[in-house]
Amino acid sequence: MNASQFKKLIALLLIVGSIGFLFLAQDQKSWNKSEAQIGGKVFPDFPLNDVTAVSIKDADGEIALSKSSDIWTVSDRWDYAADFSKISNLIRDIWDLKVTRNVPAGPSQYGRLELVTPGEGANSGTLLTFKGKDGNEIASLLLGKEHMRKSEAPSQFGGGGEFPDGRYVLPNGNGEGIALVSETFSGIDVDANYWLNKDFLKVEKLQAAEVTHPEDTESWSVSRDSDSADMVLAGLAENEELDSTKSYSLKNILSSPSFNDVVDPSSSDEDNGFDSPVLAKLTTFDGFTYDVKIGKPDSEDNYPVHLSVSADIQQEREKPEDEKEEDTERLDTEFAAAKKTLEEKLEKEKAFEKWTYKVSKWTVDALLNKRSDLVKEKEEEEASDTTAEAGPPAPVIPAPIEIPPVNIDEPESGEEDESAEETETSDAGPDTEDNAVNVEEAIEAVTNPLPAPKE
Repeated sequence: MNASQFKKLIALLLIVGSIGFLFLAQDQKSWNKSEAQIGGKVFPDFPLNDVTAVSIKDADGEIALSKSSDIWTVSDRWDYAADFSKISNLIRDIWDLKVTRNVPAGPSQYGRLELVTPGEGANSGTLLTFKGKDGNEIASLLLGKEHMRKSEAPSQFGGGGEFPDGRYVLPNGNGEGIALVSETFSGIDVDANYWLNKDFLKVEKLQAAEVTHPEDTESWSVSRDSDSADMVLAGLAENEELDSTKSYSLKNILSSPSFNDVVDPSSSDEDNGFDSPVLAKLTTFDGFTYDVKIGKPDSEDNYPVHLSVSADIQQEREKPEDEKEEDTERLDTEFAAAKKTLEEKLEKEKAFEKWTYKVSKWTVDALLNKRSDLVKEKEEEEASDTTAEAGPPAPVIPAPIEIPPVNIDEPESGEEDESAEETETSDAGPDTEDNAVNVEEAIEAVTNPLPAPKE
């Protein structure tokens, strides 16, 4: 081999070595990238504080949530207030979402993993889209099939069973980035009702309720003197009384109400059945007054309800003349705190006046009662007053029984046997037996206790 050939060989070896080194470095880089993804965040730079809109879409529908003036609302429910805790938890879960395992799968496997975009075919997933202040998309995440794990604990129905421990996801539509995450996102729902803020008014310490039905004869009112007393129905006749089974519900009207949905603000009174409503006026010991209007139920037995609230809150504390100076500061502080609580309650509940709500029959059932549902006739007493005053019947005393005298003198000699024979002969005869008087029975009849009085 001459020098020229040797130089060519050396050059060839250097070229092959360089190419091999490049391939090795590329493989090492790819391996390191894969390792970094496992346990790393799905969105390393997700700006959770910049999110101002969230949309959720699946095969059944779509829901839009938006933020305006730091208040989250449900766009699909006329911008009614949304449940901030649910939205913030979702955004934080996306920010903190980590890769449990990389899934090497292509588009042909999307259906099996339920990662088809909604509206583009069967076996579609749930698409989450996050936008910023300018309306530009920050990130998107397609939720696919849940990953199931067999339970090691035995089931009472036999077998270990399965439970979800993760979910397949596809971030930003990147087919190379399919991953398995530990979050199941089981709370995701396209139903607008799920995202509504369900905080509602609460009638506390009810003092009186006046309910007006379209039929005047079915209207009624109840009241009580203290927070611990039972309600008293007004206008009871002498033969009427309040049905005791209704008493508890009358004390707790709207004490813990909830609603299922809100009504379209553009709907008319006729649409809601407010042209012939049930009206109620509720007053509390704290000075609150609630005016309630109840319409006609829909096919799901939800009643449209509109409310208005006012309050007469005591502004200054009445100080008794004998109040001690050391108690004044403490009592003033307590009064100021209670007053502030009532004012905040009034401000919060005034916001509900702008809406008409759909509530369940159970929520307003006590107000739907008619007067005929609340009263019953008094039960008749089992015994009449005459019988009660007369007392038990007088005991029956048997007539005295005459007892013939008994000769107890000793018989003279020779008379004893003769007397014995006469007695023995007398006992044996039937006529004598019927007419004879048994002394022991006579005594027993007199000394026995009187018979029990007849009922």
